Amino acid sequence: MKLGWMAMLVVALAGAAGAQTATPGNSAPTVGTGQAGTAAEPTRVYKNPELHLTYWYPAELTPQDASTAKAAGLRLIYGADVDTDPDHPKTDSCTKVMLAVGKDAEGNGAGAGESSGPDGVWVRVALFDVDVRCLPPQALRKKKVMDAALTNLVGQGTTEMGMMPIEQPTFYDIQGQRAHFCAAQGTPVTKSDLQSSETEAIGVMAVPVGGHVVSWVIETNNLAMFNQLLGSQVDLGAGKPQRLVPVKVQ
Repeated sequence: MKLGWMAMLVVALAGAAGAQTATPGNSAPTVGTGQAGTAAEPTRVYKNPELHLTYWYPAELTPQDASTAKAAGLRLIYGADVDTDPDHPKTDSCTKVMLAVGKDAEGNGAGAGESSGPDGVWVRVALFDVDVRCLPPQALRKKKVMDAALTNLVGQGTTEMGMMPIEQPTFYDIQGQRAHFCAAQGTPVTKSDLQSSETEAIGVMAVPVGGHVVSWVIETNNLAMFNQLLGSQVDLGAGKPQRLVPVKVQ
């Protein structure tokens, strides 16, 4: 797959029908046809009033237990997880799962023995609040320090044995904040040291918001769904909603 830049899409907010608020770490998504949603493609809405964050994602993705995002959170901070590194810390106090949704995904994905849906597509999306105390000192006050920290974060988040980077970490502007993104593709190696037969894609985006750092981790075995999720709308409370990531994988 080749990563190609797309023009940033700025779409007027049409309103999020039926949206509910959610406290940090406790998502309350609702189905609606607001921003990024049409009658044919309904969306669910996640809102975090403390961070002034609103995120729209496909309605077909349903809430998952936060434990399904554990491995992704460990990779963000350490660049590995307990499945790939026996000596890896089994707990993580640096990431808090604010939202975990997916489709026919439990644990490590269809390639690791779980069932796929009728169309063979599985998806996992996790939204994390990354504790800034786990980042280098003064990251919130110095742009260069934050840039380096987020570049490392998204790079580590896509580090998985058997996966190859699509492109080096890159950055872009979203509502005045400098967001970082990295993506990888491949066939992950399972605990049995064997690669699955299907290709997966993983994308990680991180951005500072209101004294916090929030990060999305997107994993799926379907390229069309991967691009759809990259194009999901997000509002950081400082302007019109924008694409989560202004890129398209081809």
